[in-house]
Amino acid sequence: MWTRGERRMNETIFENLPQKMNLISDLFSRVVFRDKEACRDLVRIILGEGYEVTGVTSQYDITNLQYRSVVLDILAETAGEEPIHVEFQISDDDDHMRRVRYCNGSIDTHLLKKGRAYKELPDVYHIYITMNDFIGGGRTVYEIFRTVRDRKGTYSTQYPVENGVHELYINLEIPLGDGSELDHLLRYIKETTEENEDACFGHIIKSVKECREGEDEIMKYYSSHEFFEEGKKEGREEGEKRIQNSIIKKMLSMGQPLEFISECTDKPVEYIREIATKEPMLVREENTYDRNIKKKNVE
Repeated sequence: MWTRGERRMNETIFENLPQKMNLISDLFSRVVFRDKEACRDLVRIILGEGYEVTGVTSQYDITNLQYRSVVLDILAETAGEEPIHVEFQISDDDDHMRRVRYCNGSIDTHLLKKGRAYKELPDVYHIYITMNDFIGGGRTVYEIFRTVRDRKGTYSTQYPVENGVHELYINLEIPLGDGSELDHLLRYIKETTEENEDACFGHIIKSVKECREGEDEIMKYYSSHEFFEEGKKEGREEGEKRIQNSIIKKMLSMGQPLEFISECTDKPVEYIREIATKEPMLVREENTYDRNIKKKNVE
């Protein structure tokens, strides 16, 4: 049974369902491309033959040593052990290329075990699909090619920089319009309707229909995702606040001036003073470090 809050959230989701049920929606695409055969269709049409998908994980969460996590929409495993990361983005409220950079670093850190040589890092493929042409070049597909540039600003294709990172940016704003399999697929991702179906990606169509027929499962996925993200955000904010307050209290107990603590923690002096007022036993009249320095100088 749904709680009152869950029902209210579901009503909001149902109002936006036509938009959310297009494959450009990351939530819907995560559900659809959990199907390995559907993901194979996607990879084959975009990257070509030669990439045998052996496993798929959606909403793949990687957490680094600083406890900052990144959630990948789709991470496909291949027979050649070359991971393929697929991302779907409707909004333009982020720096897409820097997000890919961060995702790539997280994947590399996850893949390369301690003590292993860098040459053991496999090639990694990033397929980044957006609604708008955020690069602004008037093209549908942008493939990143790194090369050497001399100090005068002259580029040379003779010396490609092959670091194993392959980036492909695809937008749905500029139609490809060449009647190719990719052209049909992109139209279907933008508007996932029967009119845009094509036999070349039959497994994707099958997975979409199965997901839509299992609407309850989709709603549970949406709801749990919304609650999870909100809870994670609240928990993260509360955790950060608790840690920062502990640091402030520690610095107060060490006799550090309020202004110095404010500068270190990026918190207003009034905020520091409020904590000091609540726990006056933490505040020392004289800075411990200053006192030690004075003593040392006298000696």
